[in-house]
Parts: sequence; C-alpha cells; structure tokens
Amino acid sequence: MVATADGSIGKQGFVTAVLNELENYSYFYACGPEPMLKAVCAESKSSGACSFEERMGCGFGACMGCSCETKYGNKRICRDGPVLEKEEIIW
Repeated sequence: MVATADGSIGKQGFVTAVLNELENYSYFYACGPEPMLKAVCAESKSSGACSFEERMGCGFGACMGCSCETKYGNKRICRDGPVLEKEEIIW
C-alpha cells in the first residue's frame, strides 16, 4: 500500500494509519524522513526495512556525519546503508 499526506498517490494520510488498517502482512519497506521511519517501526507488527534519508558530508564513510546507532554499533548510511533492518536500529 502507498500513503501520501496529501493523497496525491495512494491513500491520503500518514503511513501509520495505513499500518493500523492492515491485518495480515509479514514485512514492510519504508522510505522517508527519520521521524516517519521511527513511527513506522513503533507501529508495525512485523519485521521490516527502513531506507534512511540522510545528508552525507563525504559520501564514503570517513566523516561519520550520516551515522545511525544500531545494536551492532554505529552504521554509516552512506556506506552501510541506506537500508537498515528494523530490529537493528536503536531509536
């Protein structure tokens, strides 16, 4: 399912409302700003993958400006991502 705030594509409203309407899903894919990804992870009933949007200072992992805290240590979005599993992210 697709959701957009203005309804231009898919269902109108926040993606968390769509998640609450779904009854049977086993995995999700989400792409967007960090607050939205955090809300999706909190509301979802399954495993999933989050694709992060981050500013990347250097683009090859040296500056750590795009790092995300995970249970495996900090991961660099530019080098180790941009897609991370829901279960590894520490919000």
